[in-house]
Amino acid sequence: MVSIKLPEIETRTLRNGLRVLAVKACTLPLVRVVLMVKRGTEWDEDGKAGQADLTCEMVTLGTQSRSSQQIALDIDSLGARFSFYSGWDASFFEVEGLAEDLQSLLEIVSDFVLRPTFPKREFDQLRGRRIARLIQDQDESEVVADEQFLQLVFGGTPYGHPRRGTIGSVKALSVEDLQTFHERHFLADHCTLIIVGDIDFEDTFQIAEEFLGAMKKGLDGPDLHAFSIPKRRNRQVRIIHRPDLTQSQIRMGHAAIRRTSPDYDVFQVANYILGGGGFSSRLMEKVRSQLGYTYGISSRFRGRKNPGPFVISTFTPNENTVAVVDEVLSVVEMFIHEGVTSQELEEAQNFYLGSYAFRFETPRKIAREILEVELYGLGLQSLTDYPRRISKVTEAGILKVTGRHIFPKSFVVVIVGNCEVFRKAVEKLGPVQITDFQALMGES
Repeated sequence: MVSIKLPEIETRTLRNGLRVLAVKACTLPLVRVVLMVKRGTEWDEDGKAGQADLTCEMVTLGTQSRSSQQIALDIDSLGARFSFYSGWDASFFEVEGLAEDLQSLLEIVSDFVLRPTFPKREFDQLRGRRIARLIQDQDESEVVADEQFLQLVFGGTPYGHPRRGTIGSVKALSVEDLQTFHERHFLADHCTLIIVGDIDFEDTFQIAEEFLGAMKKGLDGPDLHAFSIPKRRNRQVRIIHRPDLTQSQIRMGHAAIRRTSPDYDVFQVANYILGGGGFSSRLMEKVRSQLGYTYGISSRFRGRKNPGPFVISTFTPNENTVAVVDEVLSVVEMFIHEGVTSQELEEAQNFYLGSYAFRFETPRKIAREILEVELYGLGLQSLTDYPRRISKVTEAGILKVTGRHIFPKSFVVVIVGNCEVFRKAVEKLGPVQITDFQALMGES
């Protein structure tokens, strides 16, 4: 069986409650610094979609000692690479450079999170750029399909809005909204700092204390923004009518499982066989290879702190739309009722076991793996235990888990296409709601 040996890791909690993980990976003279704020897009206030994501960018556009131009020059002078983003469960600030520059790299990150000034001019420009990008995305039918699917599945919950916001919500956001998000959530005991690379442990912890020891400690409160997602009893179909399209974008699925679910690993293997394994998957074999309805089809799922989405995605000429939906439903029904073959299971296990070591090749990859188990409270032992858990997945286990988490009769089906071509045929799938694309965009 494949085994993985983690690099040497030491953990310390600073006096303000900030958890620090130092990871010694000395193959290259590099270091990666990541500050994870355990507050993501699900913490956007009602009606303020995009608040978390814009806050992450805004704090990098001006601090008490640096303008946005100076920030760019300082990062460039170090030959470093910097990124930031807000996900659904957390926000991240990442910088990678030479190990000898650790102190300078961490000072830049601390400047962002401790001393942002939220300059009004930068905010106006940022908001303008975001609105322009969202307007541009309206022409991308795949983006519209993704967002409509998530809205239909998670509507009424903190997962029910676009991560980057809508045109309307971004227009309504103020710089004060971003300052409020920063003040409420960028707190030491809501954060984890990980430093991976060619480091000395004691020096690393001293530098962390020097630059982030002044981060404010927050009020005691849960990292989990808990909420329930209503169970669906019947299938629901939403069509976004775009008469200019010759192809339909199709999304099918529902809410699935949490990242902490004991079924997660089995579900991961099952999904690979169903639609996550590229050309070896059942959906690709049937819908593309045998029937020629599409160039690509896949299934994917995302376990979050709360149940995340399970979605099947594809596209096809308008005239094949209902036939494709029918075939997908048929494949899924057979999959959950008949299970998988021993050969399919072996191939999926070999893929995950064979590729696992590559997930620890670089400081960036190591940081990503460790931060995931930190975010979801899985413990570092879960990383070394992963090969054993994958090896223990059985055909019977997949049959049980898919029957527990995949419900094709309750699928949400979103189609973006010219519904004049398939309007009559689609009615057999379930209750149909048809929305004109132009009217939908007018509501954005």
